[in-house]
Amino acid sequence: MEVNKISIPKGWRKVSIGECVVEKKKSPIKVDDAANFGLYPFFTSGEAVLQHDSKLIDGENLYLATGGMANIKYFNGEAAYSTDTYVLGTKENICPKFMYYVLLFLKQYIDINYFQGSGLKHLQKKDFKRHEIIIPESKDEQQRIADALSKLDDSLSKTQSLIDKYELIKRGLMQDLLTFGIDSEGNVRSEKTHKFKDSPLGRIPEEWEWVEMSKLMDAIDAQPDHRTPAEVEEGAPYVGISDIDDYGNLIIDKCRRVGRSVVEKQKSIFTVEEGDIIFGKIGTIGKPKMLPILNEDYAISANVIVIKPKENALYLYYTLKSEYVDKEVDLSIHSTSQPAFGMEKIRSLMVKKPLKDEQEVISEIISQFDGFIHQNKLEINKLSSTKQGLLSDLITGKVRI
Repeated sequence: MEVNKISIPKGWRKVSIGECVVEKKKSPIKVDDAANFGLYPFFTSGEAVLQHDSKLIDGENLYLATGGMANIKYFNGEAAYSTDTYVLGTKENICPKFMYYVLLFLKQYIDINYFQGSGLKHLQKKDFKRHEIIIPESKDEQQRIADALSKLDDSLSKTQSLIDKYELIKRGLMQDLLTFGIDSEGNVRSEKTHKFKDSPLGRIPEEWEWVEMSKLMDAIDAQPDHRTPAEVEEGAPYVGISDIDDYGNLIIDKCRRVGRSVVEKQKSIFTVEEGDIIFGKIGTIGKPKMLPILNEDYAISANVIVIKPKENALYLYYTLKSEYVDKEVDLSIHSTSQPAFGMEKIRSLMVKKPLKDEQEVISEIISQFDGFIHQNKLEINKLSSTKQGLLSDLITGKVRI
């Protein structure tokens, strides 16, 4: 926020950061010396907040990184912090939470302009404190701005907590459903109440089979010559594992572009259909993703295998994401000197196969949680965008409360 380029609203004034803050004592505790247990949060230069068994400070304070890159946190209460953390309180006429949002708004500017040095960059405190900002003269107005932004932060925090909760439930459900399955009454099976049998994959429900992956899918090598085609400015997206999110959406801005001839060559081998999956074979191993159906043609990376399910595509997708398949893949990779997972290996993977109706029920239950998680992630993105706009409007005085 460069003050010279911003008009000062009525009732606001121009000040330096140094006029607003009070430096707190330097900590004697190095990051490596943190107890990592105890009642008190332990702030560091990084994102992580650790724990400590004794306190250094109390009240409302701002915790800034002094090395690496800009990082700003706010906390109200008893806490400890590391030697590489710059702790600031505020003057009596300054609302601490408001000052936190000012510095949060300035974070990128601070990082670019006030972190200097060869190697590990360090915060130039004198220059940082000389930086000029505009603030409301009224502490009440500062507080109202902080309260408005805090409400958005609370919403973000609650939504993230929901996502974390759904992720935890989904992980447990996947483990249970892909291990024990679900009976015709809608109950997860148990060896106490249902019949199980031995298999190369451990105990499985009596109704299930164990089969090679080739029974459930066809595997296709999208780039049989295994050569990565040349990148072009105007061309078709060249899609790998990292170019698709967990919900089958293509992250188009991340994609390399390749010539149309690459697409046409792949089209002569296969076409992308709904339910198709890619599975990393070189570099990123595994990490299956559902392929999107788009109006625009795209090519598939030489680093992945294209999987065409023969039965329930979602069940196969969740099976490929399961813990037991992860372990099989990991064991296969580390049993050879070649860090790759080729066509024959994926075809010969042993997997659990319920009856078709049960596959459908299992995949439907898991996909419902995927839907909850996706909706809340969209809400997080929406709230984050709203916060970014409101932060700019309120901290510059463009919008008054």
